[in-house]
Amino acid sequence: MKRTKMTIMALAGAFLLASCGETKKESEVEDGAMPMQNEMHMEETEVHDMDNMSTNLDDGTQGDLAFNDQNMEVVYNHYMHVKTALVNTNAEEAKSGAQMMTEALQNAGGNEEALNAAQTIAQTDDINVQRTTFQDLSAAMENMLVGELSSGEVYKQYCPMAFDGKGAYWLSSSEEIRNPYYGDKMLKCGSVRDTIK
Repeated sequence: MKRTKMTIMALAGAFLLASCGETKKESEVEDGAMPMQNEMHMEETEVHDMDNMSTNLDDGTQGDLAFNDQNMEVVYNHYMHVKTALVNTNAEEAKSGAQMMTEALQNAGGNEEALNAAQTIAQTDDINVQRTTFQDLSAAMENMLVGELSSGEVYKQYCPMAFDGKGAYWLSSSEEIRNPYYGDKMLKCGSVRDTIK
């Protein structure tokens, strides 16, 4: 009986470590701190070029997307700016991207849900609040993108471990997983769940 319990515990532990294809040393996560509370900050820059950010963890792949409406393309590019900033755990850059997205949504007559989420991200320096709000922004963007692509695909990706195991979605132009909810803590945690064409 004791051996069975030990085997079950070992299998459960192995499953937890392998659930997102990454393993972490216990020393990498502080006692009581959740991965969402990552406080790493990147050096601030005046230019908001996400492709040239030092230590950029996002793959930067935009894919071959074409939009029916140029305003929607601008909104989506700012969404990707926010996503990349969250992947890089850069609250200041996420704030900047969300400010630009807010303006683009106002110009495009964008949906209220996306506008409210972008404004919330733009008004805080707290990376955890930005990440929590990003899931609302992602849901709104998904609804806005349906029927707006003239070519290419946007990938709906999912991390089952985000927000204490509740899980969360985000959108990407690349099939490669770059998790905005955990950044470098679990960069590749997630999978493609759907595509928007």
